[in-house]
Amino acid sequence: MLGVPPRWVAAGAREGRIPCVRLGRYVRFDRGDVLAWLERCKHPGRATTLRRPPSGGV
Repeated sequence: MLGVPPRWVAAGAREGRIPCVRLGRYVRFDRGDVLAWLERCKHPGRATTLRRPPSGGV
């Protein structure tokens, strides 16, 4: 789902950056919470206009 190494996810959960539920030594993730977190983390892209090089002879 995230496309990152498990160690990155574990560190993010440990540091409180990724929403999780701790059950003793176990860490669990609620899919809905993680998807909502991903939406909040998204950065809007910039609109880009593609321009065609001028055609025609010199």
